[in-house]
Amino acid sequence: MGSAESSHGSTDKEFVEFDHWLYGAVLGTGYTQKAVSKGLDAGLYDQYLRGHYTPIRAATAQSYEDPIDLQMIHPVRGNREVLLSRITRGPPDEAGRPTFANHTVVGRIEPLKTGAITLESIYRALGEFDRRDPDVAGEMPLLRVPVRSEAQRQLPFGTGIHRHLTFPAVETLATRIMADPASRTLLLCRNTTPEARNATLNLVFELLCWGCGLPILTAISETPRSSAMNFFNLVVAPRGVRADSSWAILESALAEPVLPRVMDRDDVYQKLTATVRQSPDLAAAR
Repeated sequence: MGSAESSHGSTDKEFVEFDHWLYGAVLGTGYTQKAVSKGLDAGLYDQYLRGHYTPIRAATAQSYEDPIDLQMIHPVRGNREVLLSRITRGPPDEAGRPTFANHTVVGRIEPLKTGAITLESIYRALGEFDRRDPDVAGEMPLLRVPVRSEAQRQLPFGTGIHRHLTFPAVETLATRIMADPASRTLLLCRNTTPEARNATLNLVFELLCWGCGLPILTAISETPRSSAMNFFNLVVAPRGVRADSSWAILESALAEPVLPRVMDRDDVYQKLTATVRQSPDLAAAR
């Protein structure tokens, strides 16, 4: 079997281009690959999403009203790419039942780690693509993501995270990951919107993985169905759920760290402190 590495996409002064594919319901067929960028063999990446392309909870799946706009992140073996998925509602099927769509980008890590683009800018480009061509099928063009300005690239990873998590919560999550990279954490963000949880996931991921060099997490910005929970290491959720003993619940409003710091990782804690407690708007408010 071939290696899962995209050979397409390019970077110029204005845009970064990425391979991507769309998975969803097709009338008379069921759930399948609906569209793919030219030359991409999406099947090489199926192993990372198999069994949870659309891990929607039953209560949400049966509703026609609850908004669905969640994000998933999956590292690809080799650590040169990451799969970024946006899950939304699809058109009703032939019986009028709700369906869901997964639009996934094969993201090269290099332009993300340099700050040329952000996770938020990729997801925004996905949303714009879906709105521009909601009925796309078959072959589709590469996804184009605008490159950030030099001034924007100078902002530290995780800037603004203090609006979503307390410093003790960020520190505890980092400590948990450093102590056990395979740990599973449900980050409890009470009374939050899907948009806020998406932003929380992006900022946490960029700060810990790009800014602090911690292992790339498999993550989702909403509670998945119970059978899909253990596909993830980090779940950003509005409420607690039943899960096995491998999971720990971490309150986003935590007042004090609950784990002892990992020895010889002062560099990580200094980075967290500089980002969370020395944010420009916090400094201006003092």
